[in-house]
Amino acid sequence: MLESANIQLNSDQLGQLWRYHSLLRMRNQDRDLTRIVGFENMVIKHYIDSMIVGDLITLPSPLLDLGTGAGFPGIPLKIRYPDLQIVLAESRPRRVVFLKDVCKELGLKKIEVFEHKIVSRSFGRPVAAVITRAVEEMDKTILRTSACVTGGSQLIFMKGPNVEPEIQSAMTRFADKFSLIVNKSYRLPHTSHQRRLVVLERID
Repeated sequence: MLESANIQLNSDQLGQLWRYHSLLRMRNQDRDLTRIVGFENMVIKHYIDSMIVGDLITLPSPLLDLGTGAGFPGIPLKIRYPDLQIVLAESRPRRVVFLKDVCKELGLKKIEVFEHKIVSRSFGRPVAAVITRAVEEMDKTILRTSACVTGGSQLIFMKGPNVEPEIQSAMTRFADKFSLIVNKSYRLPHTSHQRRLVVLERID
């Protein structure tokens, strides 16, 4: 399934992904990690959906994964791109423990878990980009990350196909602070699942 999506992983990376999958399945019942539990759906909607972003844009580093939940898209991206420096932001305690266990079990380096809610006052460390996968409206993310997204930094939004009103609202409200540099519709390979990748770059 990965190869059909043009995602090439070596044996070590495949081993990490399988271990992650196993941990996700094993811990899901008591930690409410994901509602997607069928094997093919998990591969398509979690792993491929997360990893394919790297084929659409060059991912900046360090990268803050806002509202990562069970580790999406951060963990699959880290497995595919091991040199990427990633901060996983998640405030729910059970999921924080799960993320820390995953990083340890998979032997992941240059990755950390920020176990608090991201607001402008809680995370002020500059990052090259923030990535979110269907977390909230774009306006809210812009406000929440105002302290860590500085000039030249990017906001990478993984959205569904009907995101145009959000884009228009964000660009109207923050036209003096951000430029729209990517607005790309795409489909997950060999499925009917439509996606939209939107990237804003801070210009002030």
